[in-house]
Amino acid sequence: MAQQETALHGDVTIDNNHREASVTVRKAFKRFGATVILKGLDMTVPEGTIYGLLGPSGCGKTTLLRSLVDRTVLDAGIIYVKARRKDRVGYMPQEICLYNDMNIGETFHFFGRLYSMSFSKVKEKERTLLALLDLPSPDHIIGSISGGQQRRVSFAVALLHDPELLILDEPTVGVDPLLSQTIWDHLIKLTALHNKTIIITTHYIEEARQANIIGMMRGGILLAEESPAQLMLRHNCSHLEHVFLVLSEKQQKQLEIQEEMTGTNYPITKSKRASAKLETDTIWNTQRFLAQLIKHLIWNKRNIPFLMMLLALPAALSFISHAVTTVNPVGLSLAVVSAEDVESCQLPKDYNCTHSGRPLSCTYVDMLRDKTFKVQRYDTVEEARKSILKGSAWGVLYFSENYTTSVIRRIEDGEATPSRVVNESTVDIWLDMSNQWISNLLRRDLIFLTLEFFQNLLSQCGYNPKVAYIPVRFEPAVFGNNNPIFGHYAAPGIICTFTFYLAVMFTIGSIMTEISVGLDRSLVAGITLLEVVAAHCVIMFLLVGTQSFITMFLTYVVFGYPFYGSVVLIIILLFLIEVMGMAYGFLLSVLFDKETIATYAGIGTVIGLFMACGVVWPIQGMSVVIRSVVWAVPVQPAVESFRSILDRSWNLYHPAVYKGFISNTIWTIIFMFVAFSIAKVKKIGV
Repeated sequence: MAQQETALHGDVTIDNNHREASVTVRKAFKRFGATVILKGLDMTVPEGTIYGLLGPSGCGKTTLLRSLVDRTVLDAGIIYVKARRKDRVGYMPQEICLYNDMNIGETFHFFGRLYSMSFSKVKEKERTLLALLDLPSPDHIIGSISGGQQRRVSFAVALLHDPELLILDEPTVGVDPLLSQTIWDHLIKLTALHNKTIIITTHYIEEARQANIIGMMRGGILLAEESPAQLMLRHNCSHLEHVFLVLSEKQQKQLEIQEEMTGTNYPITKSKRASAKLETDTIWNTQRFLAQLIKHLIWNKRNIPFLMMLLALPAALSFISHAVTTVNPVGLSLAVVSAEDVESCQLPKDYNCTHSGRPLSCTYVDMLRDKTFKVQRYDTVEEARKSILKGSAWGVLYFSENYTTSVIRRIEDGEATPSRVVNESTVDIWLDMSNQWISNLLRRDLIFLTLEFFQNLLSQCGYNPKVAYIPVRFEPAVFGNNNPIFGHYAAPGIICTFTFYLAVMFTIGSIMTEISVGLDRSLVAGITLLEVVAAHCVIMFLLVGTQSFITMFLTYVVFGYPFYGSVVLIIILLFLIEVMGMAYGFLLSVLFDKETIATYAGIGTVIGLFMACGVVWPIQGMSVVIRSVVWAVPVQPAVESFRSILDRSWNLYHPAVYKGFISNTIWTIIFMFVAFSIAKVKKIGV
């Protein structure tokens, strides 16, 4: 205390006499955008007094109080708080800043753990505060009690740990007048008997007469700072409202003169900023971590239906993915035009190379029906093509008038078959190629069906059916099988991106809720951002880990997708994806001020990753530009690692595998570094 502390604005200093005060503010400047909130404010709060801070809404009271508890950084000036430690300060913000899903008793124990209070001590204070503030029983949920009761609980939390400095922002708003007087009586008792220092803001100017000192604030400037009696005597007024009116008029005249002479610019030093610098004991405290963890568990206990929906989500995704990606299109409509005698299709199917009573086009159509195609017969090609234009058919097949005899002759004549016979023995096909997947599968199925048709015909004619085979023999696949299913290929990408997406969304929801509801107050109570993130990670690992397990179990056990690699490597990879997703979600939470915008950013990111990770289309089929940078995209290397482990049984030493692990780790470090840097600049938990 012997050293002198230099202000960051001008040459202002705080000498040793001022250090006897509980709170000292000198030349405080704070600007939000183009609006200057604090304009060189000076304030001195003697120890063991009640300091009533009065002023209209928007004059800077809340900004000043937030700067005292180290939640707002001044652009210039000095703040000195004698109670250097966070556990020696009690803070009641203007907002309730309590968790609606916790009951009163759980709220007391949550903040008690933050202040390292024992269970018995919290229960003792709970009984005292419930009686003092006329609060309902401890098992009442915060969100179910009235606004006035919530404010009284908020006030009780500020008193819970018996702080030496109390900073109260509008504690008596919405409170019954009798109870309001009880609160003031208790505050007076705290200062008189226990030498506590209290800074209180209020809209009710006359009730501030009970304060030892009143600071009247307007337009970011303290107009006066004296006892109520001295203020009224000095300005010859019988009411504090009248005093405030007189001082406001004087200030307004001075401002008009100042604006004429110097303008409205306020010199603010940009190189350094000041805050109260309240300290906490350590960056990590197990009790504070447990308090945050228990708070999350309570929320989950109170929201069982939502929790069950979250756990059912991966099951629904697995069923949907399996249903839509593992079955080839069936029931496709084909328009058939045959110039042969269609009536003869009713004849028996048996025939040989010398008897063609039943047209072979009928046999071909029968095979189409056996393959689940829906056949629609038309008289002319023009009519059949119109069915494609109307969207009622995917293709047109045309059989010539001499199709049967031409096919038989083609088999018998071999290489001597005339060109005319070759043309007449060929099926003409027109396809709707607007849908690549369906049209390619349709072309494949028609080619295979035609091969099967000729193999059967050759066999019945006494020829070797293998003659109809293409001169290529596909041996058993090295990895996978010779008839791959799209769902098996897409599953790794879906699982990885879904795991990342859930981690991002849960983190955004959790952190943004913390920031908007009660994080500020918890941070003032001493919790650190590391403890907040650590507790969140534990809950997220449980939730997202359970979801990932459900997805993997359904996909590879229940649905029987092939799985050849190491289960341990897959588990570690999914764990790293979760961590990366949480890091990115944390980055979005501190980067954006609104949860809606952060959520949109997260969804947009995942959609882009879904496109770039090879789920919809292979990396090898993308443009050269995309292929050259896709290796650096989060999640994409992890998807390739997943496939390499799952389908190829490669180990961690293979480049295709370890690249995914390295990519996840590097991106996690980048996301966390940027997030903590932004949090430090924006004063979120730092």
